[in-house]
Amino acid sequence: MRRRSFLRLGAVSTGLFFVGTAMRAGFAHAQPSPVAIPTVDRLILTSTIDGSYDAVLPTGRMGNITVQRTTGTQPSLVSEHGLGYYLESFVGDDRRAMLLDFGNTYENLSRNYAALKIDAASVDALILSHGHADHYGGFVGLADATPEWADRGLSLYAGGEDTFCRRWNVAPDGSRSGGAQLDEADIEARGVGIVLAKDPAVVADHAAISGQIPRTTDFETALVDGLPVSATLQAGRVEVGAKGSICGDVSHFQPTMTESAQGDIVPDNFQGEIATVYNVRDRGLVIISSCGHSGIVNTIQHVQAITGINKVHAVVGGIHLAAAPDAIVAKTADAFQQIQPDYFVPMHCTGFYPALMIEHVLPRRVVEPSSGTHIVFGA
Repeated sequence: MRRRSFLRLGAVSTGLFFVGTAMRAGFAHAQPSPVAIPTVDRLILTSTIDGSYDAVLPTGRMGNITVQRTTGTQPSLVSEHGLGYYLESFVGDDRRAMLLDFGNTYENLSRNYAALKIDAASVDALILSHGHADHYGGFVGLADATPEWADRGLSLYAGGEDTFCRRWNVAPDGSRSGGAQLDEADIEARGVGIVLAKDPAVVADHAAISGQIPRTTDFETALVDGLPVSATLQAGRVEVGAKGSICGDVSHFQPTMTESAQGDIVPDNFQGEIATVYNVRDRGLVIISSCGHSGIVNTIQHVQAITGINKVHAVVGGIHLAAAPDAIVAKTADAFQQIQPDYFVPMHCTGFYPALMIEHVLPRRVVEPSSGTHIVFGA
């Protein structure tokens, strides 16, 4: 079994990293650490699985990106309530490949990998955005099918201990649904390590992960049981684990909480959620939010702060506004109008109406999502 490690950005220019501590008390106002994000010449982002598949969407050049749809494959592509990416980046002839998120089921993810001819064994890094089953569901099955990860000493990057906690949805009447959990022991038993990247860090020399995302925008934050959580996720809860387990100390995901017993259900603020980021030469930042539970505007502003780069080339992924109140959607669209990303790819949990509102303020800059879509950023 390989021990999990904590990663904190050290001297990026020399490739050195130092063990660090998590953001705890004052999480909502923590100052972000800087990261010397690399610059890539080109990024090819492939949605390995998403909530929709449409074989007749347009393909070709769209401004200064290229959108390529995948059709007519054997096996045919499928969609599900889940999300996954295959990320290829290039600096000259130097290539890196990474997997980010792993869909809801191994069966559908592996089917799409086969259709897209993705070689999971040869990737340089594995990243999980957060601990929801529709993002990690295919991982353990994929690790079983890819013993090369263990042979090569690969680790799974995650943003915090709460990635590995049991999660529930709690209805107003107190009834629960869900209860899924990604068990760290299942990962380590397959020879894959776990890196808890709570601070910003460079991954595989080409990309960066955001580390934990401070909550600063008023409209993306609300109080439930006296604790800050996403305004659209007030039903989300985390189960406190056994003492000594990775989820046994609730302070790592609820900084203001004191004592809780094993089995208690406490509010979930997704402290461990992270974004994945590329800096594309002469274009700017490509920010992949995956689900955006921490607030997509919080995420964008945090990435701008840690990289020192204001220009946002693209925002990609779910922003979890499908069930959000109209007022929050409107304020999010207003923020996008101020930020002025060149492109927005509204995947997974974004919702039709929020995507339409953002398209209204960013006309002809929204790329329709679909499983198997390749988007080429850069030269």
